[in-house]
Amino acid sequence: MDFIANPLSFDGAVIWAGALGTLALYSILYKENPIYRAAEHLFLGLATGYGLYVVWRDILFKLWLVPMVKEGQWAWILALVGGLMYFTIFISRLSWMSRLIMTAMMGLAAGLTFRKFYGEYVPQIGSSFRPLVVLTMTPKGLDWPASLFNSFTNILFVICLVSVATYFFFSFEQKSKAIQR
Repeated sequence: MDFIANPLSFDGAVIWAGALGTLALYSILYKENPIYRAAEHLFLGLATGYGLYVVWRDILFKLWLVPMVKEGQWAWILALVGGLMYFTIFISRLSWMSRLIMTAMMGLAAGLTFRKFYGEYVPQIGSSFRPLVVLTMTPKGLDWPASLFNSFTNILFVICLVSVATYFFFSFEQKSKAIQR
């Protein structure tokens, strides 16, 4: 707590600046005033500057510039070209280029989403196909209690699956005569 007594130290100055900034931002509760507007603009400017610095430090420098320059992976320059193509939306003569990159990114996102869906749900769908009669064999022969229990649980599972699917299928109005039957 030494820095509170000494506001001239760096830590004390930071704490006092934060406290005064907080009070300035809370002055909006009285009414909009020039102190609030100045604090708002200062906060937004600092947040934007810090955000750009973090993006450069953590992403662009480490994951883009270093691999490109030091490791010779010059194909990363295509990421810059693709990123700049987004900004052609502001130039009416070149706006078609922004549609190209947006279409490519939407296709990429759709492919990744389909791959995730396939990897997550197709195994679940496949595991819902269970045999109704299960014969459990042991070295001594057929294990009747285990076979009856496994067959019962599979039949119960299929009944539950069909019941839930039927409920969701018929929970909205069916307009087709074939489906109504």
